Amino acid sequence: MEKKRELVIQGLLKIIREGHYSEDNRLPSERDLANQLKISRVSLREAIVALETMGILETRERLGTFVRGPEINNISENMRLMPFWPEKFLPQFLEVRIIIDVHAAELAAQRRTQEQLAQMKECITTLESISLDTLKGVRTQAHYEYLFHNLVVESAHNAILSKIWEGLVFLVEKNNEIIHESLTEDKNWAPRVSMHHKTTLKAIEDMDPIGASNSMRIHLLETRERYLNKQNKTDGRYVFGHF
Repeated sequence: MEKKRELVIQGLLKIIREGHYSEDNRLPSERDLANQLKISRVSLREAIVALETMGILETRERLGTFVRGPEINNISENMRLMPFWPEKFLPQFLEVRIIIDVHAAELAAQRRTQEQLAQMKECITTLESISLDTLKGVRTQAHYEYLFHNLVVESAHNAILSKIWEGLVFLVEKNNEIIHESLTEDKNWAPRVSMHHKTTLKAIEDMDPIGASNSMRIHLLETRERYLNKQNKTDGRYVFGHF
């Protein structure tokens, strides 16, 4: 999956270079770009979001996507290293997650189908069975947690919310991976997360929107707080995206 994303981003950068798009030039429409790259518009949006975080592109409301950064020719040679972000960026992204995920959980508790509920239960069961003794296990668990949150958003049955989520999919998945790798050393964190997931799922099953939103809010707020506490102790930096 990561290799595919890298190829999509490189393909988009190639179009920018060969089309001689310079700073402040508008790119073709999403439909035209997706057709040129022979990819879905969802995959294209993920690539655009990645390049926006790198300062290469900028999406302007009602106007389209524009080239922003002057270093286009140098970026493709360095695609395996996404930029280093200041440590305050991840907690800010979690704040965005709180805005989206909490309301999604509230709506999911009111609108989920039995099939979606079964999928969420299966996802949590798989997530609970994964060992955290290896880095592979940590990353696999992070992926299944991302899938659970994705199912919650889908179960909200709100087309606009889903579109917003689509634009953040790449960052959400990397966000989960970074959080899990950072916090699994804390032996108390995994049991807390497990409890949050089960409480949120139970509220969604019981069609309890207040309980679902409260549980999701606590989950993300605690994760943010634990990450901030660890960063304060280590005074470290991190790579937000790494192909």
